[in-house]
Amino acid sequence: MMKTIRILMAATVLLLVASCTPKEGPSKKYEIKGTAEFADGSILLLTDAEGQTLDTIVVKDGKFSYSGPSDSVRHCSINVESDPFNSVSFLTEEGVISINIAAEAGKSTIAGTEANDALQKLSEETNPFYDKIHDIERIVYSDTVLSKDSEWALAERYMQLYNEVNKRIQEAAEQNIGNELGYMLLLKYIDPQETPELVKNLLAKLPEKFRQRQQIADLEAVLKAGEAIEKGQTISDFALNTPQGEPLSVMSEVSKNKVTILDFWASWCGPCRNEMPFMKELYTTYRPKGLGIVGISLDESAADWNRAITDLKIDWPQMSDLKGWECSAAKTFQVKAIPYLIILDNEGRILEKGLRGEELKQFVDGLLQ
Repeated sequence: MMKTIRILMAATVLLLVASCTPKEGPSKKYEIKGTAEFADGSILLLTDAEGQTLDTIVVKDGKFSYSGPSDSVRHCSINVESDPFNSVSFLTEEGVISINIAAEAGKSTIAGTEANDALQKLSEETNPFYDKIHDIERIVYSDTVLSKDSEWALAERYMQLYNEVNKRIQEAAEQNIGNELGYMLLLKYIDPQETPELVKNLLAKLPEKFRQRQQIADLEAVLKAGEAIEKGQTISDFALNTPQGEPLSVMSEVSKNKVTILDFWASWCGPCRNEMPFMKELYTTYRPKGLGIVGISLDESAADWNRAITDLKIDWPQMSDLKGWECSAAKTFQVKAIPYLIILDNEGRILEKGLRGEELKQFVDGLLQ
């Protein structure tokens, strides 16, 4: 469970870490007029969404200024060089942007343009949740002797906070779909796999100027691909190699069973390995009633894959193209995290996706009783 909490932490949404590709020949600009609660000569670092330093800014008389092109709005940050945890995010939207960098991390503010005003409002709404999330992180990383009950309680609380942040991001996207903040949230933080209807609704409300961007065409393509793997759809047959290097058709296995679980995993995935005893017990219990499992590995090393199969005593069919996250099947089914399970009937119709643990057992039991 401790590992599970840490994996959730690694996946926590970091607000607006995304950027758009700049256009050629910029003609518009943004202008920052800022104040900073730091001594003269203090250095501020302007960074892009990937954390790369774009420029340095010097504080003078408690003030600083900067300007740049804004034909393509990007997410950037200003970071205090002497205090790496003190930063403020903003969008390079055309106009004058007021930024105050407070001496205390997390207290800085932005204002001045439509999208940045909205971003400030979203930050005020989500920061209290992030503060509580960080409190849980500190407990987990500093206390290695938490009881199982404490770990479960922390994990549950963590997910509640995480879901509250997601809720407010979704609300902000709907409220701001006519400006650059809504566009950025839609593109980078509203998952088309988890909430396809919300994405469709937001796309329908997008201004025409946004709809012309290539990123929107790409998002629509993802949505279309997702429709083919929704519950109730029948998968297309595909083949990957077994550990012995022989091609295996997935439908040749699916057709043998009443119910088949496609188990996306990898030898390097700790949670996947931790889940295997449960999967083995599930397989042993329900195999006589018609359950099959097909493992689809996101490994890149055949040796590591084979070693894990042996060490974990996995006795159901395995397949992989040894391309890691570029695995063709993982891309087809839009797998973003593992372990990930897809449950099929014997004709390849998708019955459910993403179940684990007791929820998975109950679902399988209901199908095979």
